[in-house]
Amino acid sequence: MTNLRQLYYSFPFRLLALHFRNHLVLLGLWLFLAFLATGLIGRFFGVHYLLLTPEYRGEVNFWSFFLTGAAFGAFFMIWNLTTYLLAANRFPFLATLDAPFTKFCLNNGLIPLAFLITYLTATIWFQWHDELTRTSEIIGNVIGFICGMATLVGFWAAYLYFTNKDIGSFLRPRQFIPRPGGRLLVPGHRLPTLYEIQQGATRWRVDTYLTERLHVRLVRSVAHYNPEMLAQVFRQNHWNAVVVQLSAMLLLMAQGIFMDSEWVRIPTGATIFILASMAMSLFGAVTFWFRSWSLLVFIALLGMVNLLTGWGISNYRNRAYGLDYQKENRAEYSYAAFEKINSLENTVRDKSATLQILENWLLKNRTRSNPKPKIVFVCVSGGGLRSALWTMQTLQRADSITGGRLLSQTALITGASGGMLGAAYVRELMLRRLEGAPVDEHDPERIRDLGRDLLNPVTFALVANDLFFPISAFRSGNFEYRKDRGYLFENQLNRNCNDYFTRRLSAYRQPEATAKIPMMLLSPFVLNDGRRMLITPQRMSYMMRPGSDSPLRNQLEIDGVDFGQLFAKQQADSLAFASALRMNCTFPFILPNCWMPTDPAVEVVDAGFRDNFGLSMATRFVHTFRDWIRENTGGVVFVQIRSWDKIVPLVEPSDAKGALENIFTPASAATNMTVIQDYEQDAMLALLNDALGGDQLRVLRFIYHPVRKQREASLSLHLSAREKLDLMEAFYSADNQSNVKLLNDEL
Repeated sequence: MTNLRQLYYSFPFRLLALHFRNHLVLLGLWLFLAFLATGLIGRFFGVHYLLLTPEYRGEVNFWSFFLTGAAFGAFFMIWNLTTYLLAANRFPFLATLDAPFTKFCLNNGLIPLAFLITYLTATIWFQWHDELTRTSEIIGNVIGFICGMATLVGFWAAYLYFTNKDIGSFLRPRQFIPRPGGRLLVPGHRLPTLYEIQQGATRWRVDTYLTERLHVRLVRSVAHYNPEMLAQVFRQNHWNAVVVQLSAMLLLMAQGIFMDSEWVRIPTGATIFILASMAMSLFGAVTFWFRSWSLLVFIALLGMVNLLTGWGISNYRNRAYGLDYQKENRAEYSYAAFEKINSLENTVRDKSATLQILENWLLKNRTRSNPKPKIVFVCVSGGGLRSALWTMQTLQRADSITGGRLLSQTALITGASGGMLGAAYVRELMLRRLEGAPVDEHDPERIRDLGRDLLNPVTFALVANDLFFPISAFRSGNFEYRKDRGYLFENQLNRNCNDYFTRRLSAYRQPEATAKIPMMLLSPFVLNDGRRMLITPQRMSYMMRPGSDSPLRNQLEIDGVDFGQLFAKQQADSLAFASALRMNCTFPFILPNCWMPTDPAVEVVDAGFRDNFGLSMATRFVHTFRDWIRENTGGVVFVQIRSWDKIVPLVEPSDAKGALENIFTPASAATNMTVIQDYEQDAMLALLNDALGGDQLRVLRFIYHPVRKQREASLSLHLSAREKLDLMEAFYSADNQSNVKLLNDEL
């Protein structure tokens, strides 16, 4: 019992108890990072391996772990500086020690030590099991992390050791006289009286502490010291804490200026630690200065930031590169403007132009033995790089097996998010081959290009640049824009894919019009009113509402906007195709919402909010041209490539829900958004089948089912080696091979 009492009143355990009582927000940050590292949260989106296998300049090695370790070292120091600011006043004996902050850090290390052990265990297992890394490389990576942490901690510890003074540095003759009253340590705190100090009324009892050599020492009384002198020690130590925090913030902001350089971009794992450091610093600063008013002040700060950024002060809205954003040139975004674009005259003209494209498609695919070829529509799902690689793998293999007929007979590609990245890359390779470039759209090495990391540059730009104000600028088309994470995403996508996404939207008009390549329709979701922004080099006003040639057309609401015609005066043709792809895969928070040059202003995000599988746009197109299709083709084949299950066998039970859970139950419908879309699209397919008549419609679904559940690829912009391997192997499952055979027979 005596030993337990001694342990309880030791400085490390008293600090631990204080944190659990007063600093739950700070402990929550440690817990959040631990959950990320172990995959307890964020596994579905692959966040855990950003911490466990950080990349630097496209590689996981000693230096990527070194930088991540340094960022963790910064987080460790911010943890100690913040808790020192908040807790030192409860332990006045610190002021009497040599190097008080150093001893505080050592005794405050139980929580960081527990996290470090958890992290190193998780990363060693993940590298060995998921990344298939050799043992020697794992050891080198772990050493890199520890060296990075030691370097950063050592640097700041040295600075603080030589600048943080102990009480001996302030001693003067006759200053041993205790003087009660006055102010001490932090704003709003009264200096304790001599009696209070002697009785321990204002401090936490501590009997022992650890020295730098891990020796146990007894705590000396501070009752005989002048409280003003103790305050002077802590004020000077607190100032150094502020210097460290400001230095870290300025260094981070400076990195944003050079974010184009791969040398400057730190790994995403390091970025996560830096974000946590910033959150901890902010919480510590507000709590330190305002104490019991901190919650109110924090809410007021959030409101002020929202107000100022809403006025356009210190806030940059992401743009679609190539468009004219000058205020006097904004496009009118109103129902009247939509009806003008969707006028009967316009739709008749646009349908006539698309019919000519279909005639060119027919001319390319019709043979004597097959005068009525099947017309194919490829619909791809969202899902980050997982869907991008799955789509590309499926298109490459299926097109190769069908002797090139799949892509040749495809009239239109629709879909959302990552799937459209994969489809666009295959289509671009096809176009370049037809233009005479020495490339092959079936080359499996191209999948490796697309599978390279996209998340590191995006998260780096978010922390080092977008959280402040973008400073660097660049030109795209005829206009200048700021560099943010949207820019860096497009830039990295181009680098990964050999700069093949550098064309403007208009560059695809002629190849599509001559049916050299399939048409592609991108349909990002308009946040403000739920409509689609229909992005294509062709004029498709007839796609703006269902049944555009129906007698009911005026009673059916316009639910889409033809991008090219809406922004004709804003140079829509100059839109960077990479920007169009990004707008179509703008997953919230990861990529910035794209602000459009309209009056009133609107924003677009991921197409998956409205249609994650691309079927609704494809069925509308087929319905519009159903007469031509019936007359000139052998039927319609929908090839759906999806990285999501079609049928979800498990149902979430409601039996054991408590009262609080029941309150939020309706909100859980959002998690079933893609399932609801599936239900609606099945109904569309059934109606379309009736409209086409006879046996004219086939639907072939290539669905990614993980070969091994523990290897299932996450919905992220970064995939592990084992996840990529699982994606490649999944194509050869029995179901997918059966669909390949059916596809070959259909074509």
